[in-house]
Amino acid sequence: MKKKLRIMLCTMIIISLYVSSCFALEVEVSVKINDNYVKSDQKNILIDDTVFVLARFVTEALNGQVTWNEDTKSMIIDYEGKKMKLTAGSDVAYIDSKEYKLESKPFLRGGRMYIPVRFISENLNCDINWVHETFTVDIKKQNLVISEEKFEQRYYTDEEMKLLAKIIQVESGNTNLEGRLGVANVVLNRVKSNRFPNDINSVVYQRGQFPPAHKESFKTLKPNNLSNIAAKKALEGVNNVENCLFFNSRPFKSKKKSLYKIIDGEYFYK
Repeated sequence: MKKKLRIMLCTMIIISLYVSSCFALEVEVSVKINDNYVKSDQKNILIDDTVFVLARFVTEALNGQVTWNEDTKSMIIDYEGKKMKLTAGSDVAYIDSKEYKLESKPFLRGGRMYIPVRFISENLNCDINWVHETFTVDIKKQNLVISEEKFEQRYYTDEEMKLLAKIIQVESGNTNLEGRLGVANVVLNRVKSNRFPNDINSVVYQRGQFPPAHKESFKTLKPNNLSNIAAKKALEGVNNVENCLFFNSRPFKSKKKSLYKIIDGEYFYK
């Protein structure tokens, strides 16, 4: 019986590891052109090690033209005299009828076409820099006439994201991504609450709240990738703790009734 139980437990562990490896981690990505953030109705995303951008919004922000063929699920991009065709689910594109091999297949989500950002850099005559710390695609294009309606003001700055990642790092211990995301959202919930200051910097440095933020070492702290991801996802609207305002690695006896959930050993309270 014990032998059978050991075999069953080992099998369950193997299956769980396999299942977790089948799901790619997605992180929301910002795209800016000449320091202007591109407006879109969905999020650009990083999937594993490939950045996918919303083809129509980025192309039109660069003053290209886009047409869509619903029957073939294909997009035609007209840009500076070049005609490019990309098809959802195919790793073969055509540039002026010449075959072009894509590093990853474009795909459809929410009625929008996502394409690998490398295609933009190689075919739309742009300089592209990937800023991993803030998950930002930084596109530079000389002599581009900016159409203001294609861009937007982002409500947070890179510096605020970096600060949020730092406080996540020192307050989360060794918790998983979900736990770190919860910590990030507690900070953002405080910014929205009239019980706390109304900006990230003031919430983080509020006296009596986050002691590690007042240590000298905090100034030069480098958050790890999980903390950066949690900060980005929270700032882009991913919330797993609703309107919680408090968290702790041990339960608060005084807040027993307001406990919302426990994530990887962290207790979150409303």
